[in-house]
Amino acid sequence: MLKRAFRFCKTSVCPSNPIFQEAGQQMLIDPVELSILMNRLEFSESKEALIEKRIRVGASAVLRNVKTMEQVKVRLVPPELADTDNYLVSFISPLGSTLLGLRVGDIATVIVKDISIKWEVLTVNQNRPASDNA
Repeated sequence: MLKRAFRFCKTSVCPSNPIFQEAGQQMLIDPVELSILMNRLEFSESKEALIEKRIRVGASAVLRNVKTMEQVKVRLVPPELADTDNYLVSFISPLGSTLLGLRVGDIATVIVKDISIKWEVLTVNQNRPASDNA
């Protein structure tokens, strides 16, 4: 807790940035957002998405902020495993839900509190950690 309270971070890859934070309640209230999320989840687990190496829950990706050129490696995880300090991003966070189904070269536009950040997908690793495969 103290670690977060005293962290001073001005970059877009800072774990305290709202794009990495949980947005589940907002998404569940908005039926359109929920429908989009469900469609992305379904597509990201399809055979086509696996062949095309698209981002799915359990996958990791290296992203680059289009404006600042900062890079960050994130892993998309279920909400209960999210740990923003270690860049384990929930698939229902603003960034996570936008990344679902994207592949190398795609641009993810994340809008939080009227601020838009564009991320380019540089790499995708669909291999899930051994603990997820059990």
